[in-house]
Amino acid sequence: MSCAWLEWGGVVELGGRRVGVTHGHLTSDLRHVLADRPDILFTGHTHFAFDRVEAGVRRINPGALHRADVFSVALLDLTSGVLQILPVST
Repeated sequence: MSCAWLEWGGVVELGGRRVGVTHGHLTSDLRHVLADRPDILFTGHTHFAFDRVEAGVRRINPGALHRADVFSVALLDLTSGVLQILPVST
């Protein structure tokens, strides 16, 4: 297994997909990751889960584990594209 250091955001290849991650609160970090042309972008900051396509990039926010009405995480099957937003009990 290999590991990548992404600092405030970056893109890695997983399952034949370019997957980007960034917290989402700094537009410069978001622009940097989007410039690397990910197929899928995991982002956060808003604490609200969503799954939508913007400018050809699937953008997924898994929700939050802190300061949210409902805590949640995301599980994405890279082969099928099926996304599950899973509630987390406290």
